[in-house]
Amino acid sequence: MPCRTNSRKPLKSNRRTPGLQITNPQSALLSNHEVLLHLQEQEAEYTGTDGTGRKREKPAGLKDCLRDTLEYLSAHDHNCTLASPTQKHPSRPTTLYKGPHSLFRALAPHYRLNKAEFLQLYNLRPTTEVELQVVLEEYHTRFTDAQLAHMLEVIRQVFEEDESSIPDGVEDLHMEKVANKLEGAGATRRVKRRAV
Repeated sequence: MPCRTNSRKPLKSNRRTPGLQITNPQSALLSNHEVLLHLQEQEAEYTGTDGTGRKREKPAGLKDCLRDTLEYLSAHDHNCTLASPTQKHPSRPTTLYKGPHSLFRALAPHYRLNKAEFLQLYNLRPTTEVELQVVLEEYHTRFTDAQLAHMLEVIRQVFEEDESSIPDGVEDLHMEKVANKLEGAGATRRVKRRAV
């Protein structure tokens, strides 16, 4: 479930309540695990289990959205073969895609994948070539069968690594840039149209 955060700024308006305008759409992609943790925090705020002890009534739309999404992300696991990130890394979602133990650090030196592919690999955790082929665009022209098998092995190793073997704070380490830059990671350039 790729969710996107948006940068927003108030609109200049004559009304007392300013609206919001999206200035930078799709500024970040969130994994299912991050969305689940965020929604669990939101749920805790309303139920009073966040340490404040203050229970509040949820708005109807939010109540339904929280219930349905939490149920889906908690119970619906796309792949039962590999441990889900919420089981192996319950409170550290970024461990698997930031820092030296990440899926990105394991795959990027060998394979040129775009951001959406990394996110789908993280969310779906493929264990067969067929599942991997669904995630990778034009896999038959970009990768050999041996490379696909290697990718599956790396994915398995990253997701099966025990959290206790990963030191605290590795997600925040300053890492050298990987030479093989992600496709689609650069700034988008718009072509300016000339007035006729």
